[in-house]
Amino acid sequence: MIRYLDTRGAVDQPRTFTEAILEGIAPGGGLFVPERLPSFSVDEVLALAAMPYHARAATVYEAFGLDVSAARTREIAAEAYGPNFDDAQVAPVREVAPGRHVLELWHGPTLAFKDMALQCMPLYFGEALEQAHAKGATDLDFLILVATSGDTGVAALNGFADRAHTSICVYYPDAGVSALQELQMVTQPGENLTVFRLHGDFDDCQTSVKAVFDDAAFAAELAERHQLSLSSANSINWGRLLPQIVYYLSGYADLAARGAVAAGESVDVCVPTGNFGNILAAYYARRMGVPLGRLLCASNTNNVLFDFLSSGVYDIAARSLVKTPSPSMDILISSNLERLLYDLCGDAALIAGWMTELKTTGRFAVDDATRTRLRAEFTGAWVDNDECLRTIGRVQRERGYLLDPHTAVAWKAAERLAGEAPVLIASTAHWSKFAADVVRGLTGVPAGAPVPDAVDDLELLDRVVDLAPGATVPPQLRAVRDRSRRFHARVDAGREPLEASLRDWLATTTKRQT
Repeated sequence: MIRYLDTRGAVDQPRTFTEAILEGIAPGGGLFVPERLPSFSVDEVLALAAMPYHARAATVYEAFGLDVSAARTREIAAEAYGPNFDDAQVAPVREVAPGRHVLELWHGPTLAFKDMALQCMPLYFGEALEQAHAKGATDLDFLILVATSGDTGVAALNGFADRAHTSICVYYPDAGVSALQELQMVTQPGENLTVFRLHGDFDDCQTSVKAVFDDAAFAAELAERHQLSLSSANSINWGRLLPQIVYYLSGYADLAARGAVAAGESVDVCVPTGNFGNILAAYYARRMGVPLGRLLCASNTNNVLFDFLSSGVYDIAARSLVKTPSPSMDILISSNLERLLYDLCGDAALIAGWMTELKTTGRFAVDDATRTRLRAEFTGAWVDNDECLRTIGRVQRERGYLLDPHTAVAWKAAERLAGEAPVLIASTAHWSKFAADVVRGLTGVPAGAPVPDAVDDLELLDRVVDLAPGATVPPQLRAVRDRSRRFHARVDAGREPLEASLRDWLATTTKRQT
């Protein structure tokens, strides 16, 4: 069995998988990481191509030695990756240009790559909670808190809606998500969930939610008054990262099976990156034996990761978050970078010191050895807003393939960093979630400029269909059009306003239940 360590060294006893997924974040703010990674031979990776996706996922999960039976793991994978995805391959690979392949991660119910984890994680979370109740480890239910830059909130609400013994609350930033992402969240059905709009940007959301997690007095209040414990569905929870590793093994297996690469030949991977979880999953996959070559980290105008990979200095002290066409990447504090740095240096005291510096001064600098390893493992590029939109239009004209803005950032970065190896581009969302910016890209309207004659983003979906032959509005979004808005509340950033919003919501929930 693989157990889980705390990146900041505050946890004396390593956790099992089910313990780590329930806790979400370690005491003291650290993140759980596996004490070791399983290994796959090239032949074992290639063998995945003969399996349906759910069996590929179960094979990887079982290799991690979870404290969940193999039979239950196979059941969970089969339930997670079934008819709820609109493509039988679940995460198909398309060759869009010679040597340039797109890994489509948006065929789930909310049309974003977050479904790849959040259709599975709630099932494992439920299993973990059932085990904990049976063992007497806790008699509490759980409240999932989520800070979102868009897609995580949508996918988490969908995945946890009406799950037994679990409630979920999502906070999203003012003007920090697309109109359609917001609509997906505020119309989500379910009796165990709520959504708040937060005054601020995503980093304000994330910092505020982390502050709630760090408040021991509030945790005690939740346990005493509501019999609830807190956990997270953000990618700080290892239960989010493990399913993401799967699709990099799966993608390589599919490329090799179709002859796009010879067995064992390297493939570069380019990932649009914000919170660093998706590209970290590719890094773990490579460490496990998948023949991945360069890991290309694609940033938008909020290019703090590009600067960090270049210099070894993470500095946001004088930065302000910039709104871009790729809102899920509009992040300055990349939480999962902590996991990578722990893997590179193996020193929890160093990690704790760097994270403290970041919190107190807005910057930290890694040591020379860690910087050297960092630059050997990753290559960065960044793409500005207008170049992102021009890429959408150009790829549609030249290749007949419609990119969303996040994938457009990765596509352009992959072009700039092109080498001899074929490249696999992680496509993280369906274009329809960002209709306004896709119309801008297709019609040459600059980023941020008004779209002529636009009524709303729902109307713009139909305009994209007219502009891009072959494009269709997925039924998942057509269904959203018919749902009523359920959530309207707005809250200020900070620990106290969030805790007050939770008290109010839980009070009304308790009244409904009684």
